[in-house]
Amino acid sequence: MEVVYAGNLDKNLFKPEEITGYYGDLIELINANNSIEGIVYDDNWRVYYFLIGFSYKRYKRIDGILKYLDLDKSILKKKISQLSKVEFKYILLAFLLINNKNIIIFDHFEATLPYREQKKLIRIIRALQKDGKQIVVVSNNITFLSQFVDRLLIVKKGKIVFDGSILEFLCDERKLIDEPEIIKFIKMANKKGAKLDMTFDNKELLKDIYRSVN
Repeated sequence: MEVVYAGNLDKNLFKPEEITGYYGDLIELINANNSIEGIVYDDNWRVYYFLIGFSYKRYKRIDGILKYLDLDKSILKKKISQLSKVEFKYILLAFLLINNKNIIIFDHFEATLPYREQKKLIRIIRALQKDGKQIVVVSNNITFLSQFVDRLLIVKKGKIVFDGSILEFLCDERKLIDEPEIIKFIKMANKKGAKLDMTFDNKELLKDIYRSVN
């Protein structure tokens, strides 16, 4: 499941004003917060029926939600089984928005998305957070999370082993996860005398390398 929702989350751990990146397994989050629910659907349903059913209240919201997610209205005629992987992800998200769910959990939502769609997803997540939605993004892609999360939680075997910002994570010397190649490169270069700042952005790294040799 790419996106789920919850009636509530641990208020001491998840704050509505933060976009929380959760590096771990969704099952651990579900065990800790049993109010998390998936979305029930049938592959043979038309998207229109799945999103709206017989609710006039939802019908009034559909145009705005589709526009918000850059989806064409023609998608409503398709069966769920006819959707592409990318379309299906956004229809699940549309379902939560149409039903006014305030706590949205993205579960490896970015997986299989092309780079352009990942950028679109980041814009949507930021907009949802500004609209008052509580956002938790579950992913094992630390480079993806680094682009937008306010707070990073790393969970192993049900225990939080890190809780802080991306910058704090970069400065943490513990081997909490397998480091991305860009971080390995920066650390190796700095050991040899370079003075590169920690970053997940390739463009920023190239600028830093250019500055350091001039």
